[in-house]
Amino acid sequence: MPFSVVLTRDSEAQHAIRASLTRAGLVAYASSWDRLMFLVRERPATCVVLDEGALPGSMGPAGSLTELRSSFPSVAQILVARPFTDPYTLFRLGRAGIDNLVLLRLDELDREMPEAVIRAASTGAYALVARVVSPYLPAREMRAIRLAFEGAQLGWSARDFAEGAGLTRPHLSVRLKDAGLPSAGHLLVWTRLLLAGHWLSDPGRTAESVSRQLDYSSGAAFRRALRNYVGGTPTMVRDAGGISFVMERFLDACGLGRIGRGRSVA
Repeated sequence: MPFSVVLTRDSEAQHAIRASLTRAGLVAYASSWDRLMFLVRERPATCVVLDEGALPGSMGPAGSLTELRSSFPSVAQILVARPFTDPYTLFRLGRAGIDNLVLLRLDELDREMPEAVIRAASTGAYALVARVVSPYLPAREMRAIRLAFEGAQLGWSARDFAEGAGLTRPHLSVRLKDAGLPSAGHLLVWTRLLLAGHWLSDPGRTAESVSRQLDYSSGAAFRRALRNYVGGTPTMVRDAGGISFVMERFLDACGLGRIGRGRSVA
């Protein structure tokens, strides 16, 4: 599920951005750079939407976006340019080589923003996992995995997950196991840990902040889940490749380890 964090202080820009994001998942708003960085660190953000007029003047757009990318490379960026944007600013942004950056004009948000958010989600944890497992699973089970990722971001229980799928928990677990997947409760844990692997690779996050993003009761509970499911600590997961490391353990748990090897989640 896309989760966008929006930085803007201008009421007109906020109205335009809000209207363009009505069907683009969850949204949180920040009016300062520090608040934006806090929300990205503490919430399950998949992209940030940056009103150029709200960026810190001391760093300029290129400096601000580079800092954000350095701290949170897993998060896509959408820059909303104002009519007064200096062409040299756009040139400097291009020279900065910021990956996964989408540039939109304020007057084209209605047409372009929904697609930009979808493109941003294509670099998220679910998209990375889907590229590896989708060749081996029916479409129905892939929809269940997508729903599990949404539930993991929303703090769902296994019962919530089953209700979202329109089934009872036992019935959903039987379907998942028939496809070689873990039961409903265990699949939710795996999706949380796959998200954790994705986020732990960001220098701007800590094990404690990731545990809060995933709604664990404590950092100790998060570390215990990592140890029990993937056999490692947050530091080990980060050093071993983040989501790639967790993904290998997930494939092994599903019996897809051998056929899934060699398919990158990068």
